[in-house]
Amino acid sequence: MAQQSGVSTATDRGPTVLGRVTGSKELGILLVLIGMIVFIGVFNPGFLSVDSLSNAAQRASYYGIMALGIVFLLSMGEIDLSIGALYAVCINASAIMMSEWGWDPWIAALAGVILGLLLGAFNGFLANVLGLPAIIITLGTLSLFRGLALIISGGRFVYGIPREHAFFQIFGSEPLGIPMVIWIFALLTIVLSVLYRSTRYGYIVRAIGSNSRAALLSGIPIKRTRLITLTLMGGLCGISAMLTLAFFSTADPNLGTGYELQAIAAAIIGGTALSGGRGTVLGAAIGSVVIAVIGSGITRFGISANYSTFVTGAMILLAVGVDALIRRRQARRRTVA
Repeated sequence: MAQQSGVSTATDRGPTVLGRVTGSKELGILLVLIGMIVFIGVFNPGFLSVDSLSNAAQRASYYGIMALGIVFLLSMGEIDLSIGALYAVCINASAIMMSEWGWDPWIAALAGVILGLLLGAFNGFLANVLGLPAIIITLGTLSLFRGLALIISGGRFVYGIPREHAFFQIFGSEPLGIPMVIWIFALLTIVLSVLYRSTRYGYIVRAIGSNSRAALLSGIPIKRTRLITLTLMGGLCGISAMLTLAFFSTADPNLGTGYELQAIAAAIIGGTALSGGRGTVLGAAIGSVVIAVIGSGITRFGISANYSTFVTGAMILLAVGVDALIRRRQARRRTVA
């Protein structure tokens, strides 16, 4: 069945994440990232400092964690547009629990992640019940969740959070001078890479995106997989939200605005096919840093930050175009063969 669907089997995937780094997708985007850093560093040597690079990686980590989940969704032909708003609900709800309800930060943080899982499951439930693509459902829940964040917070910043608590001391710390969120981002990249490449669930996700009709006829549970994947996406949003809260010790109902586009862009730039069936979690992680470096570089060259979005959009179009050309070339080769 794996050969018929065109999805790699366990024998040719490679046993480790390290082995995947040598793949053309990850290596290509990694070389682009290194080239960008060197180029910016030549004209702005200060950018090459540990603090500067760490700041860029930290910014990338918040939406990068979401980009890891987007890889699974895109691979099965789905997109979640509500993740930025879902993230905002989680961070504001947990902040209110800590500051106004007096909950222990550990419990409030766990509740924030669970809330993310539930809201993600809500997206999956609606998509399955209504029989609509996730992109349509989440276009609606984007506004729904953003409104919920405003209602929860009262449309204001949430202060009064107990910053001296161990939760903030641990997850807001900087081990070896590197923010904790970067360490967790790296750990999640490894774990989800294994999940995507080396488990039955990852295979099913790719099989659905490669040919949903063939997957259905083969008995693959498409609805259940969609529900699981959107729930996973919600959980990652919750984790990202809690790490943001741990570092900044405050919340804002407008947080996460635009994160959905950055996460999707990171996944596509990193080598995940918009048409489904193929993706790379490691590539999405590197793509997240590429977007952050673009923003930092534009700022250091004294260019308006508005151009950051423009350049990111151009890179998405370039990545999609290259992917389309590769797929056409492969199709021609199969036809000739």
